[in-house]
Amino acid sequence: MNNLPVAFLLLALTSVQLPASILLDVDGNEHVLPDPNAKATIVYFVTQDCPISNRFMPEIRRICGEYSSRDTRCLMAYVDATATADEIREHRQTYENTVPAVHDLNHALVGLADASVTPEAALFDREGNLAYRGRINNFYADLGTPRRQATKHDLRDALEDVLAGRAVSQPRTQAVGCFISKFGTAQRQESP
Repeated sequence: MNNLPVAFLLLALTSVQLPASILLDVDGNEHVLPDPNAKATIVYFVTQDCPISNRFMPEIRRICGEYSSRDTRCLMAYVDATATADEIREHRQTYENTVPAVHDLNHALVGLADASVTPEAALFDREGNLAYRGRINNFYADLGTPRRQATKHDLRDALEDVLAGRAVSQPRTQAVGCFISKFGTAQRQESP
């Protein structure tokens, strides 16, 4: 398998379908996207310094753990170009998160999914079609306004639809989090 950077692997970003790609994670492991052995692949867009993104780390870990036996693969895409692989590994260790992580330096995955904030999730079906993009759940009612608990679990609902072979009933939702800048760093200003 070829270890080309993400930017070269995802050159043809002209549709909302994930081109067959091989991504190298920060631990040196290769990941095929879309994964031909999975019914669904979730890409979580995160940074190590966004408080909202960090608040969702346990939920990311839970979703990936619960759905791994149901032909679902997870990948975290760290979008801050200034982060180092060591910082990403340390961040994953701090949050006890073993989900594979790629460093999306050139925002190839960000561009493909049209992600705008962290955390945000993109759900791809087996063929690589973008089935859902948006919030993980509605824990945050607005900026700085968390609920006691989430009342809508948008990503889980979309995942259930994809795994059942149904069209996702709500393919786009607005995520609340830190903006992803064009220049590779997530700005601490939070999205509406």
